[in-house]
Amino acid sequence: MPKQIIELDLGENLAAARQFKREQAEMSLNDFLGIFAARFTDGNLPDKKTLALCLKDIVFQPITIAVDSGETSADIFTATLPVSENLRNTLDQLWFDELRDDEFRPDERSDIEFNQMPQKASDPDPEDSHNFPERLSDNEAVRCAYREEMDSISDYLRHRLSVLVKCDKMLTEYLYELVCHQAGKKPVLDAARPEEMRRGIAGELDRTMQGGYSNLPLLLRNLKTDEVLILRSLDLVDEGATIETLYERTSAGEKPQLLAFLDPSLEVKKVLSDRFAVHIQINGLPRYPSSVKVGAKEFTVSRLLTRRERERFADFDPEALFKNVSGLNALQFRNAMHYVGAKVAPQSPAKAIYREIREFKITSGSEVEVPDTTFADIGGYDHIKRQLKHAIALIAGDIKSLDDEQRGKLLPRGFIFHGPPGTGKTLFAKAVANELNATIQMISGPEIMDKYVGQSENNLRQLFATARRNAPAVIFFDEFDSIASQRSIYADGGARANNAVVAQLLTEMDGFRRDQAVLVIGTSNRIDIIDEALLRPSRLRPVEIGLPDLEARRQVARIHARSFAIDSYFQEFRQNLKKSDADAESHELQRLLSQLADQGIALDDFINGLIDLIAIHSDGFNNDEIRAVFQEASLEHHLEGRVLSPRFFGSKLAALKRRRQERSHRHL
Repeated sequence: MPKQIIELDLGENLAAARQFKREQAEMSLNDFLGIFAARFTDGNLPDKKTLALCLKDIVFQPITIAVDSGETSADIFTATLPVSENLRNTLDQLWFDELRDDEFRPDERSDIEFNQMPQKASDPDPEDSHNFPERLSDNEAVRCAYREEMDSISDYLRHRLSVLVKCDKMLTEYLYELVCHQAGKKPVLDAARPEEMRRGIAGELDRTMQGGYSNLPLLLRNLKTDEVLILRSLDLVDEGATIETLYERTSAGEKPQLLAFLDPSLEVKKVLSDRFAVHIQINGLPRYPSSVKVGAKEFTVSRLLTRRERERFADFDPEALFKNVSGLNALQFRNAMHYVGAKVAPQSPAKAIYREIREFKITSGSEVEVPDTTFADIGGYDHIKRQLKHAIALIAGDIKSLDDEQRGKLLPRGFIFHGPPGTGKTLFAKAVANELNATIQMISGPEIMDKYVGQSENNLRQLFATARRNAPAVIFFDEFDSIASQRSIYADGGARANNAVVAQLLTEMDGFRRDQAVLVIGTSNRIDIIDEALLRPSRLRPVEIGLPDLEARRQVARIHARSFAIDSYFQEFRQNLKKSDADAESHELQRLLSQLADQGIALDDFINGLIDLIAIHSDGFNNDEIRAVFQEASLEHHLEGRVLSPRFFGSKLAALKRRRQERSHRHL
């Protein structure tokens, strides 16, 4: 697509605007003009279509527009911007200028409290898009999402404690300046150039030859009382000599204060992590802002949307939005909503927006899933559904006669679904998460195990930390027996690793608080080998999901008949059959349908009769085998043109029974 040429007068800001355009190529022209005011030849802004273009699709043609008498340059180059936008830009600039002021003194901290940072004037009403801001910077998003954690970090720094923050790498640059500013500390970067090193290319060569952190001893010795050394990637200093350096004193004999950051996917030696008095974890998005009032239902995501993004929702439900974006950090959420705002039309159905968000999360590598399975998608098993719905009502707090203390005593830690393969254990786990309006982490048991000592337990800790952050949440372990088998008394390495994983799992489950709605669900075909400590009534409640009975098979068959459009097939067959080119199977089915019509039997009764026959003759089948009857029949119909007659379904049932018999003979 050819780029559009736009004539505009940027005045003295031309060079800065061009540089900004190269760095922010994905920004719209409308947002660009909110930062760099400009004049146009006709005195008016471009049309809406042009304003929506990205900067990469535009070529600026600089022009000079004469200044009328009585007007100053400042008057002209601010006339195109709304007053509110100018005020917002001015306040933001003042904030960042003040943040980077090297003369900032700790005793002045009370004049610029963190609570007085730019915030929204009032809490947004989800039903009113006008309460949402026009723009939202990444700094504002981070401050809004992690204000509680940042308050804690700055408080520890103020009391001269070293802090280790475990968070996504992309959050680091947005955190250390703000927390140091609030604590009244000057940040000293790990990669800063000390005065004693040579400048220019020679200094860069020194750094390259000696290693990126060769100047750490010098930085630590010269660190002042009001300064904090920032280690932006703690894993890069995880070496013996460097670790010893971090334990040294400054030239004044004081213990240097450190603020380090570590990505949750990385690990460091214990001797290095022990150097920090406080460890703080930042995962995903909090469900509610830290400043929200008790009992209020405002969600963090409501404060992280712009007006344009809010207008994309025809029906805005912040809880459903949080469910679909949980697991993303504040910056990833802003990226997702920027993607939605650019791709989705205004007033779109929520389902269409959530579909786009799911695609974005897949590309961003998020491990948190959003299930859409309901109990209605599972045929039969009414007694199991009733039991699970009681647990969901407890967790969700829907039972008004129970106070929080009583509810906490009745809450189950989780369930273990056991039974033959193919009976829908995974479907039940997804349905529980969906009915609970929770996120779900789908984990295969063997994924937890790692060859390095201690890494398997750390994998479990990370899973539960993510779930608590995204509560209400469900952690689903498929093949649960692979990580929860009975502990051994033997001293071999494999037994020690398994014992440690089971012990870590018990510790995490016992550490749940009443306000953390985290449910653990495991599935296994071998409940007999699960460790007894996990099967206590106060931990995992065993739920047997056996082979379906006749009524359950009938419901399962009806669900899959609807899923594979068998009912619509018979309707179209009766209406569109051409007898001239019909084969023998088609003629046979046509005669059968004609006879039923003559007897006054409706087509729906015929389909129900077919489902009943399949349910009766599939005795001993699991749910997956019943599904296979419809799946294989539908596949042959579309690929080979086979007629879906009752005789054909009977042949599919017979073929599946033969395969079952062959497997049983081989096992014998």
